[in-house]
Amino acid sequence: MSFLSSRAWAFQQVFRGIRNAKGVFFLALALASLSLTIPVFIASIVYGLSEPLRSVPVAPEVTVFTTDDITKSQMDNLQARIGRHEHVMKITVIPKEDAFEALNENLGIKKNNTDTAANPLPDLIIVTLDQNMSSEAIEKTAQSIEKLKGVDMVAYDSTWLTKLEAIYDALFNLGVIFTVITLALLVCVITASVRLAADAQKTELSMLYLFGASAAFSIRPYAWRGFLTMGLAAIIALALSRFATGFLNEALLSVGKQYGTQIVISALPWEFNLGFIIFCALLGGLIASIITQRAIAKIEQID
Repeated sequence: MSFLSSRAWAFQQVFRGIRNAKGVFFLALALASLSLTIPVFIASIVYGLSEPLRSVPVAPEVTVFTTDDITKSQMDNLQARIGRHEHVMKITVIPKEDAFEALNENLGIKKNNTDTAANPLPDLIIVTLDQNMSSEAIEKTAQSIEKLKGVDMVAYDSTWLTKLEAIYDALFNLGVIFTVITLALLVCVITASVRLAADAQKTELSMLYLFGASAAFSIRPYAWRGFLTMGLAAIIALALSRFATGFLNEALLSVGKQYGTQIVISALPWEFNLGFIIFCALLGGLIASIITQRAIAKIEQID
């Protein structure tokens, strides 16, 4: 057969095999879809609930309290000297009037009650540092800034970065374990379904072998069928997971109203969905190829 005719035959065999073994195909599709729905649903919940954590700025910041008698020229000079530090990424100046107003708003004090009140706050400088700095480097930079003329004191906290890194490490390890278990489950499901299909059409494989068909020629329809099965299973799993999260969101909204907050599980990004479908389809094709190759090897041994 030519290149195109062999592929056309394989394409026809994919759907002919599905038609001849409907029960096996739909059983495999159902098993794979349900197996994939569980990890996708859990991933959706984790992704949605971790959104506040992802929005937290992780770059360390040092708050610089200037002296009360600092002039504008001294303030400009101080900013320039702070900016010369290697790990300083951004400098934000908060005038004492803005800081005082923000403090009163946070305390619930109305503006007309503070018109005649003295402002005890100095001008503030928020120094944003490099995100990848260690706690020791943050402390060293803060101490260096504190020694500059015009600085009264500095405030910073580097311990939360260490705690955040520990949380990320724990979540990463949990994700690795979860991924390994999910892949093992997928391999078992795909292997079982492909083996069922191969056993159901063992006669066809034997005939192809007797007619001298190459292994690649015989494997191709099964590989494509595995690709199609797992691709469809991934799409169905994403749809089922989306339906489940939408149903769960209704309950979470009701709970949120009782506590004056809003909890919503957002949809997984389309890049993840597309990658998930492609990965599952390729995995299905690969495992189908391996299982079919082993089935052909057994036929060759019998012969």
